[in-house]
Parts: sequence; C-alpha cells; structure tokens
Amino acid sequence: MTYSAAPFHIITQNCRGLNAPEKRAHLLQDLKRRQVSIALLQETHLRDVDNHRLRNKHYHTTFHSNHPTARKAGVSILLNTNLQFTHSETVVDPNGRFLFVKGMISQKTYTLASVYAPNKSQAKFLCRTLLKLAAFTEGILVLGGDFNITLEPLSDSSTGHSSIAQAAIRRIRKTLQDLRLVDTWRTLHPDDRDYTYYSPLHSRYSRIDYIFIQQEGLTFLKKAAIRPTPWADHSESSIHLDSPLFRPTQKTWRINESLLLDTPIRTQIAEHLNQYFAENTTEDMSNITLWEAHKSVLRGHLIRIASRKKRENQQAMADLTAQIANLETLHKRSQMETHYRELLTARRQLTELIDRKHHRAIQRSKAFYYLHANKGGKMLARLIRGQQARAQVQAIRTSNGHLTHPPTSPPCLRAPADEPNARGITLGPLSGRITLVTNEIYMARGHAKQEPEVGGATLGGNNTLHPPQQH
Repeated sequence: MTYSAAPFHIITQNCRGLNAPEKRAHLLQDLKRRQVSIALLQETHLRDVDNHRLRNKHYHTTFHSNHPTARKAGVSILLNTNLQFTHSETVVDPNGRFLFVKGMISQKTYTLASVYAPNKSQAKFLCRTLLKLAAFTEGILVLGGDFNITLEPLSDSSTGHSSIAQAAIRRIRKTLQDLRLVDTWRTLHPDDRDYTYYSPLHSRYSRIDYIFIQQEGLTFLKKAAIRPTPWADHSESSIHLDSPLFRPTQKTWRINESLLLDTPIRTQIAEHLNQYFAENTTEDMSNITLWEAHKSVLRGHLIRIASRKKRENQQAMADLTAQIANLETLHKRSQMETHYRELLTARRQLTELIDRKHHRAIQRSKAFYYLHANKGGKMLARLIRGQQARAQVQAIRTSNGHLTHPPTSPPCLRAPADEPNARGITLGPLSGRITLVTNEIYMARGHAKQEPEVGGATLGGNNTLHPPQQH
C-alpha cells in the first residue's frame, strides 16, 4: 500500500445549529470528503445527551461544551481518527462559549481552542477568555472561532466601519498581540478582502470567523482560505499546517446499492447479463466457471455506471459551488437584492443535491442497525477493530522514567526479579475461590491435585500468580 503526506487540515465553522440530521450529515460527510483533521465548531445548539450524534467512525474523538438548559450557543472540537490523538486535559465553559483541549499528536503537544463570542460585550468576553487560554496553553496553539467582531473594520467589513467601539477593538488586538497570536488568513492575504458572514438586517458583509496560531507556529502554516458553506449562514475558514502524518492512497471498492433502485439501470444490467450468458454459454464452458466469471463482469459494469453517475453529480456540485462563489462575490460588490435571491436559490439547489446522497446514507444506516443491533457479527467486529486501533501503544515508560518512541524495547515490560512483587501478582480474597474451583475441575476430570493454572500462569501459595515457565 502506498502513502502520501497528510498535512493538518483545520477548519472553523459556525453551524447555526446541528440538531437536524441532514445538517449533521452535511457536516460529517463534508469533513470526510475533504479529509479535515480538526474541526472547530461553534453554535452547535446541542445538549449533553446529543453529543454522540456528532460522532462517527471517521471522527470518533470529540469534545463538547454545551449550554446547560437551552438549545443555544455550544462549541465542539472534532478530531479525525487518523490523528491518534492522546488527550491530556480539557477546560469546558459551563455556558457553552469556549472549549480548550490539550493533547499529543505524534509526540508533539497541541492546544486546541474553539470560541463562540456573544453579540454583546465581545471585548470583555474575549479578553477574559484569552487570558484563561494563555494559562492553559502548552505546545502549539490553534485558536479558532466566531468572534462576532471585525478586528480590522477597514478591510474586514464591506462598509469600512464597525458598530463596536474602537477602544474595545484595540483592547482585543492588544491582548492578541501580547499572546503572540497571529491571524492566519490575513497573514497570507495581506491585501485581499473577503468575508465570512452576511447580515441581511444590516446589508453588510464582515469577516468575524478567525483562526489564530502563535508566531512560532507560522513556519508550519502553508495555506489559509475562506470557503462558502451552503448549509450554514457563515463561511468556513480553514488552514493547512505541515505534519509528520501520512495517509494511504488506495481505497476498497463497495457497491452502491442505490444503483439497484434505479429502473433504467436495472434494465441495463439485465440486458448486459443476457448478452454475457448468450455469448459465453458453450459446451466446453462449465456452469461453475460461467457463474463465477459473471460476477466479475457485473462488478465491472456496476463500477462503470457508478463512476459515470459520480462524475455527473460531482460536476453538478462543482458548477453550483462555483456559481455560489461568483454570486457571493457579485453581491459583496453590488449589494443588489436580485443577486441575493439568486444566491439563495443556488444554495438551495446545492443543498437538495447533497440531501439526496445523505438520505440514502441514513436509510442504509437504519437498515444496518435494524438487522445487526442485537447480533454478534460484522457490527461487533467493526467496533472491536476500532477499539484495537485506538488502543495502539505509542510510547512506553521504562522503570527509570524514560519514554521509548516507538515502543521497541520489550524488556522494559518485564520487571527485574529482585524488585518487590516481581515474582507474583497478589490476587487478594478471590484467590481462595479460584483455587477451590480449579481444584474441583481438575479432580472431576480425574487429574491429580496440583497447582491450578489461571490464564497460562500458575497459582501457587501465598495467593500469588506466577508467570508460566519457559520450556
């Protein structure tokens, strides 16, 4: 299997609520398709009992900060399973306004922060939150969120001014400067104008969604972009950072069951199979060979049809995405109502196109859980496989306190013989029960009474478990 470099793809997105299954499907599918490593989300509107709904096999490690009583505010951090993130500490805001997470990726410490500022008293909230973050930060810091304020009104607002007092804006900029935090998009686009939010009430565009990193982390910064999000009212801000990770370039093919629900495609498949059997049914061809070979022929035919439909759907999505981007740029300049209505229509068409795909995925998921939820089979095997992958040992601490990277020193797992308790593991009060039961089993089978074995180790006197002898 071949591998390619996998940079950290980090995004921040104001979701405007994720209680609708379609919006969660939009988000998770988009993160998977674009191979996002870390997603910093704001305004999720989730409750604590709904946190599991924002998790799947591709983003199994998630952290959340929700409002305690109402479906409002809420921030989350989603981590790609391929990161093998080792969590160490978390700070959660009780009102669902900020979330700090600290951990290790490839033996490097990272601090991730997702912040959702209120639409009033932004300066007071942000300065207080940034000071808490400074005390919590360790290693490489990535801060993303919806600040609800333009830090540079002349370039980050379509009107050239802000409703927030200049003194409050200067106070926030001073705090960011003291913490050595740098606006990633403005660093790579010093003369450009782009925005992440449009307010229909004020007919104004503004850039209020940011991703900050510390100055010493700028050497890892490769790209920063603003991308329209059709299912949310905020655009997405994203960055790419260098990383030591790699990802496989090959994928496993799986049939698209929705093809079998399309009547014209079923007719085409039937005609193709009739042609195959008519051309290959001969006297010197056994029925077994004929039957087994038709599976490969049918698979190739389905791959061709699925590839064609996928190209058509991707082209339609690309055309609508480009149309949305052009209409946004046009509306940012003209502020005309007709352009805004055309923009909303294009967004609705793109959402409907994506919804059809997500509805099929939801139906397949419901059918799978209905068939396998109470059985031991493929579903259980996948869960166990995922647990094994997450339980991978990345480092081992030796008896003298040193870490091995990677753990290539098996002797550090064995304690020296002269250390206390090195010859046995005390079982406590259960040892008598184990001895009694195992002796009864041996006597019932006609064996002589001997020291029973538990898991390959010998249970001897003094309630200790001795390791098995090497022969």
